[in-house]
Amino acid sequence: MKRILAAFLLMTGTASLFAASDSFDKGEALFVQNHPQDARPLLESALTEDPANEKTYLYLGIIYQQLGDTQKAIEILKQGLSVSTAYKELFYYNIGNDLYARKDFAGAEAMYTSAVAVRKDLSEGYLNRANARLQQQNLDGAYADYSYFLQLAPQDPQRPAIEKLMALLRKVQDQKEADRQAAIAKQQALMSDVLKGLNNAGDSTKNLSVESINGQTDPVSVDIKD
Repeated sequence: MKRILAAFLLMTGTASLFAASDSFDKGEALFVQNHPQDARPLLESALTEDPANEKTYLYLGIIYQQLGDTQKAIEILKQGLSVSTAYKELFYYNIGNDLYARKDFAGAEAMYTSAVAVRKDLSEGYLNRANARLQQQNLDGAYADYSYFLQLAPQDPQRPAIEKLMALLRKVQDQKEADRQAAIAKQQALMSDVLKGLNNAGDSTKNLSVESINGQTDPVSVDIKD
């Protein structure tokens, strides 16, 4: 299963935006219930009625990804980024996930870098940037990001897998420079096996991690069947 973290955000609006709020509320409910096909037209209507609602862009970006259209997801998230004032890090982060899924690892790394520049405690951003860096053979950068991720999320259930991957990276880092490429080749298969098991941007991605309403800090998880 793919897992996304969604948050129930407080709606702010006036009587003049009632129709947009109604479309958004219904679309959001269906989205959280994991009915992306049904949620999509409602949220598209909500976006037409209220094109300033950042959350609509975020939800639609995830829905398009769920429906297998990563290009459409990137397009809608970039539109949202152009009007965003509150959730820029999430737009960068989700665009990064879509680029990672398309194997554009350099583009994904750039988006994750922008995300953590906006919000320095976005732990998933460091984890996914580490994975993107590893895919590009930037082993030192990947190691640094995995280490920082574990500092930010010490109780993460993936810690054993990440520590195993870091141990493999250390073996490569400890090699003399003359033997570095040979060490990389020797350890690459092991690294790839561990990387595939991580809950990362290329497989089981955390697409959205905004704060939940009423000051709650724990997001609501939504399971998405492959």
